[in-house]
Amino acid sequence: MKLTLLLRRIVLFAILPVTLLIVSGLAWLRWEAHQNRDDWFEARHGELVGIATEKATTEFGQLAESVTLQSSSGLRVVLRVIRAQGNNDRRPVLLVLGGHRTGSDAVDLFGRVGNEAVVGIDYPYDGPEKVRGMRQSIEALPAARAAFLDTVPAVSLVIDWLLAQPWVDKDGIIIVGASLGVPFAATAAARDTRISGAMLVHGAADNRLWLEAQVARRIDVPITHYPVSVLLHWLAYGPLFDTSKQVAAIAPRPIVIVGARDDERTPAGQSELLFAAAGNPKRLFYTDGAHIEPDRTDIVAALLRIARDELPFLTATYKKPAQ
Repeated sequence: MKLTLLLRRIVLFAILPVTLLIVSGLAWLRWEAHQNRDDWFEARHGELVGIATEKATTEFGQLAESVTLQSSSGLRVVLRVIRAQGNNDRRPVLLVLGGHRTGSDAVDLFGRVGNEAVVGIDYPYDGPEKVRGMRQSIEALPAARAAFLDTVPAVSLVIDWLLAQPWVDKDGIIIVGASLGVPFAATAAARDTRISGAMLVHGAADNRLWLEAQVARRIDVPITHYPVSVLLHWLAYGPLFDTSKQVAAIAPRPIVIVGARDDERTPAGQSELLFAAAGNPKRLFYTDGAHIEPDRTDIVAALLRIARDELPFLTATYKKPAQ
């Protein structure tokens, strides 16, 4: 009897500290994920102090530039630009945030860009591209979390560079967020009024619910889907990048929201909720088929048609007041 009681006490005193540590860690993570970062974003944006450029020509004879920007804060951003050769006439710019594996290569999906310029941004992530297993996932977490926070000031640094280019229409900088890029694009547009309009493609109003859908695609144990998605939501600063809240702050600048009729990655009704959260002026469209992927050429083509058709709406509806 005494031995049993002793074992119980040993187990209690062994488990209690571990439990308290886990609970305290989760409480801190939840608190950190909800903190306002406006001052930090501004400091991380810094000032543009370094520019490195490499030029090439696309298969369509267009100018392709790879540009590396360096901020006084230490932030480093890599982007690619595609535009017509031979003239510096001012033109609208589509600033693209796509999936994390696509990055600045998203510009290649546009083919012949016509009278606009397309800019793709690499997410400022310094970790391994392919992560395998629990150990590598944990090791990559600090770099991934830093990249989440750095993406919004990275967009502002790119806009600093764009506004110094003679070929940029300063009232025609449109941010395009697709899939993973939606919450970051919405947050960047909400914060930086130099962005004239936004197009959000195949995204969700509820980041936590979107993450739960991704978890469900990879884990076959339903009971784990909600708690894992909550943890990922906090780790990814989901409450900070609250898409519904951020999209509402874009008005009165125009916004175009595009959903997919058979989206296997975004829960049903999220495009409609995102549209409802947005202020006026706004427009809602749908593409046929599934979620956007670089190799789904018919979906990409449909999205490009919408982007080009809606460019007058996105650039002409709102004009920034004189500074």
